[in-house]
Amino acid sequence: MRLLGILGLLSLAACGDLPGPSVPAQPGQNLQSARQAVYACSANAARGGQNAVVSSYVGGVLFGGVLVGPIIVASNEGNIRAHGEAGAVDRCLNTRGFERRDLTPAEVQALNRLSGTRRHQLLDHLISGQSLETFNASAGYA
Repeated sequence: MRLLGILGLLSLAACGDLPGPSVPAQPGQNLQSARQAVYACSANAARGGQNAVVSSYVGGVLFGGVLVGPIIVASNEGNIRAHGEAGAVDRCLNTRGFERRDLTPAEVQALNRLSGTRRHQLLDHLISGQSLETFNASAGYA
């Protein structure tokens, strides 16, 4: 039974990668409003990361024992903290009406190729919930 708990803890402690490149999306919003929301919500990141680490240590002791549980959590502490920070910011953005919109590889490439005003326009377009295809169509690239 203890081995099963340790294996479960290991799988939870090493839970996936952080989300990739993304933008906060909400219909009718733009880069400036998204930037302000992220700035306001970033104050929650440190507390969210700390809460995730503390709760993982408590869970580690409960499920893995006094010695093994904290060792497993300590080996994954950076990843746990990063997930907690990202989750706290996402929850705050959700209360403001934004959702995390993961960017496609094509959108990331387009953003890397563009600069200045065109990059700003594409970010405004993506934040408002539109796609790269509709951006290209509106610019006459389709």
